[in-house]
Amino acid sequence: MKLRERIFYGWFVVTISMVIMTISYGVYFSWPVFYVAFLDDFGWSRAGTAIIFSVASTVYAFASPVSGFLFDKFGPRKLFIIAAAIIAIGLVGCSRATEIWQLCLFFGFFVGFGTISAGFVPHVAMIANWFKKKRTTAISIAQMGSRDAFLLTPLIQMIILALGWRSSYLMLATAVIIIIVPLSLFLRARPEDMGLLPDGEATVKEKADSPTLDKKWASTTWTLLEAIKKYQFFAFFFLMIGAGFSTGALINHFVALVTDFGFTVMFSASLLLIYAIASLTGRCCGFTSDLIGRERTFTLSMAMMLFPLPILLITKDTSIPWLLYVFITCFGFGVGLYGPTYAASVADLFQGNRLGTIIGSANIGYGLGAAVGTWLYGYIFDVTGTYTLAVVIAMLAICVMCTSIWVAAPRKVRRVASRASGATWT
Repeated sequence: MKLRERIFYGWFVVTISMVIMTISYGVYFSWPVFYVAFLDDFGWSRAGTAIIFSVASTVYAFASPVSGFLFDKFGPRKLFIIAAAIIAIGLVGCSRATEIWQLCLFFGFFVGFGTISAGFVPHVAMIANWFKKKRTTAISIAQMGSRDAFLLTPLIQMIILALGWRSSYLMLATAVIIIIVPLSLFLRARPEDMGLLPDGEATVKEKADSPTLDKKWASTTWTLLEAIKKYQFFAFFFLMIGAGFSTGALINHFVALVTDFGFTVMFSASLLLIYAIASLTGRCCGFTSDLIGRERTFTLSMAMMLFPLPILLITKDTSIPWLLYVFITCFGFGVGLYGPTYAASVADLFQGNRLGTIIGSANIGYGLGAAVGTWLYGYIFDVTGTYTLAVVIAMLAICVMCTSIWVAAPRKVRRVASRASGATWT
């Protein structure tokens, strides 16, 4: 028996997705260490320098539905190869930059647009096509790429220390091309393109999907126009705004925040390595939402993010470093757990051929939250000399996220497969 007959090709798609997102988001989320390098090299203000990532986040936001549309129209191979070229051009431009506006152009526009085009939105849409019964598990594995990108942070920091940030950008540009381009050639948008069925089923089954509670909703042919008529779409939109403020913006300032306590840049970067490992662990637990439901799992992830945040308020110096280990481990696990749970929730409510466009449109919220939050947190520091208010805002944003998932209520439309034979809950 051939290997591809024994192993469903969808799992190869998931693995390739994970690698591609590791590289694309490894570039995007390398910002915290480059941010400190820019502050040291140019002496710019934190708010002024943070504008660079705010531009990237804004482009990432408004290009999200575009990336979903391009995926729906052209498929992953063409889209990801072009995205890799765009990222590489941006990185080469960054290596020659001497002004903030140049970094806003090359990192903000090129890297921001390229990252989302090879990132979360098209990959989730693709994997949702390949899996139905094991959708959250598959998305969890693929999305490890968006978090294990932080595993590269200490390596990138060492390269910056050894060769400088300009040479580091050139090395990243090379890695993007030689890894993403060839891997993209093995991807297909849906299993039917290879004569297969979702989940590797041999025949079409009427109940291949999770059992539906609202059959009218589940039978709707969802387009973006139809989705934006529903309050559930806007619940997801506000959830992602909260994610931008609580995860995106806060992590962008994390290295600077920790060095303000008196720790070294390398120690701060090593904390992001722990963040990546904890987040990967959270991703691995994404299957939990297939067992106990989307809302309960999401609430658990928010608790893991919220409760350790006060540690950043009470830490003043280097005397209690273990508290930072507690914070980054718990926070990272929560971030890892909520990602696939959110993605599966959107797919439960709005699955169909236009899922990429719908997820991309909701993802505008994340980009806007990260853009405004990144600049705002830098401005708060410039004015007050601390990140205290920024941490409080992040805590409030997490509360908004938790409320939003219960408002969207995916449990009222589609019951998770493992609860199909049990009682419903509200």
